[in-house]
Amino acid sequence: MKNASMKDELCVITGAAAGIGRAIAERFLEEGADLIIGDFDIDGANKLYGDNPKVLKILKVDATRTEDLDKLAEAAKETGRQIKAVLPIVGNGPTNMIPDITPEEFHLTMDLNVFSAFFTVQKLLPYMTEGSAIVLISSIAGFQGGEGALVYNAAKAAVRSMARSMAGELASRGIRANAISPGPTETKAFTEFVNDDDSVRSSIIANIPLGRIGRPSEIASVALFLASDESSFVTGAEVITDGGFTNR
Repeated sequence: MKNASMKDELCVITGAAAGIGRAIAERFLEEGADLIIGDFDIDGANKLYGDNPKVLKILKVDATRTEDLDKLAEAAKETGRQIKAVLPIVGNGPTNMIPDITPEEFHLTMDLNVFSAFFTVQKLLPYMTEGSAIVLISSIAGFQGGEGALVYNAAKAAVRSMARSMAGELASRGIRANAISPGPTETKAFTEFVNDDDSVRSSIIANIPLGRIGRPSEIASVALFLASDESSFVTGAEVITDGGFTNR
């Protein structure tokens, strides 16, 4: 363990089989957390966490289906414990230009980013109490315009707003809610975006004052802070984690 800042705390993480979600789950385990993990890629999740005694349950979850999210709530109930932190990390979705966006693409993008985050929190809320935390993953796309990504940008803006609204509504229960807005981060989605084009990667890096693409582990460090008691007076905040990309 590094500092054991989440020692024996119960946390629920979705999307933990890859990318930022994986980095967060791995960091929380390093810090001593007990995890309930939900992921559509059940084989990947089992391969990563199946032998770890600190992972109490691994569930195949399509976070766009409330009946699957009910499985997370049932698993939390079975522990008989309070949830310290809920982290819905499911996101992404197809992108397209305005004339070409189909209703199916629109709904899928909103479901993956907005619906999944909201209903994951709603289902687990009965098992949260004073001292619990919600950490949502937005994006700098939520306050930037971007060609071909209108629906995704709007969805991430909704996630930012949701964190603030949750913070206001749940403050009386002592539950905090915050959002992280990553910039370019070395994930599968980013790799697919640059499509092995070094010129695209270089042009992005040229606009990042720190001079490189972010690492998932760096997003995980922010998530750990927001989920732990180290941020006990932080709620309704958005932590922009982009190497200064939006500071230009």
